[in-house]
Amino acid sequence: MNFEEIREQNQFEGLIQGLIDNEYGCCNDFILPETVIGLSANIQQLSDSDAMMTSGLGNKGDFKKDITIRGDKINWIDGQSTNPFEVIYLNKIEKFIVYLNQTCFTAIKSFESHYSSYEKSSFYKRHLDQFKNEKGRKYSIVLYLNANWEKEDGGLLSLYPKGKEQVSISPLGGRMVLFRSDEMEHEVNPSFTRKRNSIAGWMKD
Repeated sequence: MNFEEIREQNQFEGLIQGLIDNEYGCCNDFILPETVIGLSANIQQLSDSDAMMTSGLGNKGDFKKDITIRGDKINWIDGQSTNPFEVIYLNKIEKFIVYLNQTCFTAIKSFESHYSSYEKSSFYKRHLDQFKNEKGRKYSIVLYLNANWEKEDGGLLSLYPKGKEQVSISPLGGRMVLFRSDEMEHEVNPSFTRKRNSIAGWMKD
């Protein structure tokens, strides 16, 4: 293996070991800074063209909007995208899925993800990433796209592992978080100073 392949494998192993030991994995610099900048620029372009849509709760049969629970705007990423930065992101996630299936027998068959942008003071209250009428989501991932994020900016991700203390994670650019969609309750806390951007994704069986 070359250096990049070894680095990727170490990242994948770290995320998996964190999931085993702590019920979540966290990897800094999962995506290189120049790709984070490119993906952030994509969100800005989508926002400028009014292509970011108000998010909702539930899916198909029970979809509704409620900004007292969830306040982000989203735009789904095409799995066949030709945008160079999205291609880098999608290819790396595909490699991770292959690695998960080979080493952990997870049987992941598909993946979906969207850009997510929270304006200052917006939030998403404590929830699970599993629909009541559709149980396909197995693992959730979040990739953060925020340059030079500081503690005073807020916007923490709160995780609530069963029987353990709450965990708080800062949305630093390039950081990836992994957890089980149907088990880990989590919450997006308001940012105090500026917009908070990420890509949220789900691996499905």
